[in-house]
Amino acid sequence: MIERLDLMVDIETLGNEMNSTIIQLACVPFDIETGAIYEDETFNEIADIEKNETALEVSASTLKWWLETDKELFTRLLNSGSLSTEDIIRLFHRQVKEWQSRAGIKNVYLWGNGILFDNQMIKYQMEAIGLYYPIPYKNDRDVRTILELASAKSGVAEREIKDKLGNGVNDHNAINDVLYQINYVSECYRYLTSNTEELKQ
Repeated sequence: MIERLDLMVDIETLGNEMNSTIIQLACVPFDIETGAIYEDETFNEIADIEKNETALEVSASTLKWWLETDKELFTRLLNSGSLSTEDIIRLFHRQVKEWQSRAGIKNVYLWGNGILFDNQMIKYQMEAIGLYYPIPYKNDRDVRTILELASAKSGVAEREIKDKLGNGVNDHNAINDVLYQINYVSECYRYLTSNTEELKQ
């Protein structure tokens, strides 16, 4: 049995409320002590929102934000999906349970940026379709918290840590954001839990 398995999740949505339409959900399991990812177990699903079973919320301000931030990516996401948002939630629930079957429920941790958005929205939408949230409440983890702690200890600004250690693309494509966050979160974790005197150069 794996002693610990960390999951980094990221969602792209059409709003900020818990019942907002999720258009992309990505998750990658990783080793928090080394930063190694399990590429063959990557979860990355994009929704076809025309197939949604319920009337999930769409925010005008979020649509405007997407069009002003990256219209090309937004268009690509909207035209790439094949499953409803609800089906993506069901698939993710099944995938988390599979990871837990190998590592043990208490040994699987879900990281979100932060937990009151990504994790909480996933939890809300799982429960809305009759599924229980499989992550124990003690195992939700917040990307923003570990970043703040590493910044406070090192004296290095949060933005600088992300720029230096992210080592990837941070572009509102959920799978890219997941990989970007894994890079700096794992380094922050090693820095905070070891005798290392400074963050990786």
